[in-house]
Amino acid sequence: MQRGLILLFGIVTYLFFFVAFLYFIAFVGNLQTTALADAWPALATLVPYSVSFGREAGSPALAVAINLGLIALFGAQHSIMARSGFKSWLARHLPRSAERSVYVLFSTALLVLLMWQWRPMGPVLWSVDAAGGQAILWTLFAAGFAMVFVATFLIDHFDLFGLKQVWSQFRNRAAQPPPFVTPLFYRIVRHPLYLGFLIAFWAAPLMTVGHLIFAAGMTVYILIGVSLEERDLVGHLGEDYQRYRRKVPKLIPVPGRAWRDDDAAQEPESASQPW
Repeated sequence: MQRGLILLFGIVTYLFFFVAFLYFIAFVGNLQTTALADAWPALATLVPYSVSFGREAGSPALAVAINLGLIALFGAQHSIMARSGFKSWLARHLPRSAERSVYVLFSTALLVLLMWQWRPMGPVLWSVDAAGGQAILWTLFAAGFAMVFVATFLIDHFDLFGLKQVWSQFRNRAAQPPPFVTPLFYRIVRHPLYLGFLIAFWAAPLMTVGHLIFAAGMTVYILIGVSLEERDLVGHLGEDYQRYRRKVPKLIPVPGRAWRDDDAAQEPESASQPW
């Protein structure tokens, strides 16, 4: 019975995340105000709030305080719950197989809170009206989120979001951590998932003050989160990760700096989870 409930919890949590993430794409891109809404009118109803539209901001000072507070809360939860010390504490109070799903649940809940309570703010800082410029920016926006999605599968999507763990315990088997691998994007940057988010956040045909605060705040969170994550990776993988870090740039690809299979003296035992 307990194994079935843990499996159900993991599946429901994943579906909650998946729906929220789809909304997040629309939220960042203000998709309810684009031509996509003309082709799919229901989009305006499904996405009432976005980073630049949909809610009265109120006083500018209060709006800035609320928006920065939402970003700080979102970032703090991600940074604290992703640390190995917190994971160990959580494992003492919950079944270990549910630990990742609990993290996904809290992360998704705070993402929903951020989107629900976000205060759009003007004025418009730039608006790209030329068809060519819009095409470039929308392509970058889509490519950024596509990179995020692909990067999760490159390192084991189902382990990252807890499904592998709850399925393994349902079958009464121990879930094996994903091996350290460097496919595709991971050969040229150490954190392609975060790079994808940065591209999507900044590739905006319409940039308002509210969107700028969102993009800048999330960029600060990502830079802090990367530093904390790398500290854990070094502690977990030791010289193996140090070697990878010396060879491959953190976020920005650099010509001539890419990982090759013969760069590893030996394969590390496993990789830690991002976010």
